[in-house]
Amino acid sequence: MNRTKTSQISRRRVAASDVHHQAMVLNVLLSILALSCLSQSAAADRTSTLKQSLVYIETSTYSYSALYPWRHTDLSKRVGYGCAVGPYRILTTAFNVADASFITVRRFGRNELIPAEVRVIDYESNLCLLELDRARAGAPLLPIIFDEQYEKGESVEFYWFSRDSRVQSGRGYIDRVELYRSSLSYAGFINFVIGNVSQRAGLAHLFFQAGKPVGLGCWYDKSIKEVGLIPAEVINQFLADARDVEYRGFPAVGFVTELLLDPALRGWLKMPETMRNGVYVSNIYTLGTGCEELKKNDVLLTIDGHSVDAHGRYQHKRYKDISYEHLITSGSVGQTLDFEIWRDGKRQHLSVKLRNFSVDDMLIPYHEYNKQGEYIVVGGFVFQKLTRKFLSAFGKGWSGRVDPHLYHYYRELAFKPDENRRDIVVLSRVLPAEINLGYQNLKQLVVEKYNGKTITSIQDILDAKKLNPGDKFDVIQFENDNPTVVLPRDILPVADAQIGRLYGIEPLIHIEK
Repeated sequence: MNRTKTSQISRRRVAASDVHHQAMVLNVLLSILALSCLSQSAAADRTSTLKQSLVYIETSTYSYSALYPWRHTDLSKRVGYGCAVGPYRILTTAFNVADASFITVRRFGRNELIPAEVRVIDYESNLCLLELDRARAGAPLLPIIFDEQYEKGESVEFYWFSRDSRVQSGRGYIDRVELYRSSLSYAGFINFVIGNVSQRAGLAHLFFQAGKPVGLGCWYDKSIKEVGLIPAEVINQFLADARDVEYRGFPAVGFVTELLLDPALRGWLKMPETMRNGVYVSNIYTLGTGCEELKKNDVLLTIDGHSVDAHGRYQHKRYKDISYEHLITSGSVGQTLDFEIWRDGKRQHLSVKLRNFSVDDMLIPYHEYNKQGEYIVVGGFVFQKLTRKFLSAFGKGWSGRVDPHLYHYYRELAFKPDENRRDIVVLSRVLPAEINLGYQNLKQLVVEKYNGKTITSIQDILDAKKLNPGDKFDVIQFENDNPTVVLPRDILPVADAQIGRLYGIEPLIHIEK
């Protein structure tokens, strides 16, 4: 065969190969286009369906000042989102409706704001169930059923119903699972962390994975484009509890642990060198799960058969490496779990009852949403319960700005009320008046005694004012050797009336019974 014919055959083979390659590329492109069309079609169908499930929420908030608890703060408005979980019930985050005085909801197809009321709110899990005004709501909504699936690394879509009555969407992917404490509460709950989100999505946006609803957005970090997601398992537990006559809430942890990596500490605890697991119990509260069964210096080895490592984590069947606290908060109040511990140089088993508590039971309440702070004004001296709200009113970095003695109570004793002390009562400030000349610079002092009575709650001050009726003075003593205050009783009623009018304090006393 000559060189010319060989060259022609070669060119025909190359041409045929090119045609085959082009055909393959075309098929791939057509497949991608078809999948894209299907995906867009599915997304369009979902958007259409969600018009009957998603809502836009407007909340008017009207709270009380932490430093002047007889004053209202300015009326403000907050917006957020939610989804139907019943024909006339809406699920949203507690953050969206905290301190709400009036809640309205906008839904697709109705050009009016529908009044709504809080049915159940749980600040610890950051979830809230709203009930719509049925007379104004129109046709029943289409409830969302949450699916407890989790696939790390998979893409997610999120949806919300905007103020202009459109269902909008965004994208991201599931990066990891972590325990987070919301800005509302002391409690840690699992969140799915969604990475590389296309836009802000932390106000109860509804998230889907593989076409199924998997949770609500609860926080957003603009700097790294991450969103926290309250997952379906927490939501479903909340909704199941909310259906009961009495909402019990989630169990709370009643102890503090620290890493147990130091060989010397393990040796001091008489642990064998071959024992590598276990986390150190460094503090015990008087509230919550484990407060009655555990002791300081215990080592927590297992919970309900799950081994706890030296970092305080265990292997979850779906989430893998996660904090042991999830084993407690994912249980039911009243349930009993087996705790294996190391105590006094040996293994022991404890039956630990899962407990929770009201924030009002705390020595220093963590939050006071939708309520007025308790106070008493006597001779211009403003006495209040010490709360986290009061402390945080001193602004950013408040832990370094408030009196160290108050911060000590908050840091060390907030979860440790006892029979001898139910509140920490502080002199928050002195409102200048003639009766308190010389005392006007006193502030942030813990009240120890009033007329000789030890003050264990703010109610004690009212009781103490009735003591020693023959005395001419009210005598107030403070902790840490601060000055003693003496107020003449004969002019105190007139002075109180004048101070109330001058500073607009009505009434001078607010204590919840």
